[in-house]
Amino acid sequence: MKNYLLIFLLVSGSVFSQNLNKLKKQALRDAKIVSEASLKKDVNTLLEYTHPKISKKYGQEQLKNDIDQVFKTMTAQKIKIISSEIDEVTDIKKEKKEYRCLVKNTIKMDFNGRFITLKSSLFGFYDKKKEKWYFIESNKLLDDEETQKIFRNFETEIEIPQDEQIADN
Repeated sequence: MKNYLLIFLLVSGSVFSQNLNKLKKQALRDAKIVSEASLKKDVNTLLEYTHPKISKKYGQEQLKNDIDQVFKTMTAQKIKIISSEIDEVTDIKKEKKEYRCLVKNTIKMDFNGRFITLKSSLFGFYDKKKEKWYFIESNKLLDDEETQKIFRNFETEIEIPQDEQIADN
């Protein structure tokens, strides 16, 4: 009987590990799609990967208009995203009956001739029915009052770093 229990524990541990690897690959895949959509100013793809609570709160049309406006403002102020790279998926944890993750990324921007590197992160929420990750800018969970209202009493064991701006020479 002890041998069966040991085999069960080894098999279930292996399945759990394979599941986390699969989730990590999916998070990386979906985060890269979001990153590419930011570069291309692809509003529809950005909306597709935005957390449903945000879409529900503001509505698809309002969000689309808001994102369009951000891109127009950036263009008017000569702000351009030069590159957006996904660095890594750092943590995947099951919390509140869902998988969550942190995805670190590096964004290089041109602010009208002044170059900045932004080290930031996305916080991901996994929808197991759709096998898809939804994201929000992780710093908004820390600093943005509106986001904190949408995600009331949000708690996580995942450490969310503050964004870091590095001026390039």
